[in-house]
Amino acid sequence: MQGHSMLILCDSCGNAIPDQAAKEVLYQVDKLRYRLELCTGCLASEIKRHNGHRSVPGFRKRAAIVFTIDSPDRLPRPVESVPI
Repeated sequence: MQGHSMLILCDSCGNAIPDQAAKEVLYQVDKLRYRLELCTGCLASEIKRHNGHRSVPGFRKRAAIVFTIDSPDRLPRPVESVPI
C-alpha cells in the first residue's frame, strides 16, 4: 500500500495515531492475554501505573510490552469516543 498512510485509534485515549507509532501492549490475566495498541503518551502512563513489565515478541509489531494484571477490569478504557 505504497503512498498511503494508515491511522489507528489508541485503545486507551482514542486519539488517531500513525500505525507505525502505535505500541503493542499485552495485558495478561492468568493464562489469557489481551492485545491493545497504545500511543506513546498512554504507554508512558501505563508504565508508571504498573510495578513491572517485560518485553516479548509482538504479534503485529517487532516487540510488545507485557503487564500482568489481576482482572480484566484493570484494562485501560477510552474515556469517551473521539470523532475521526
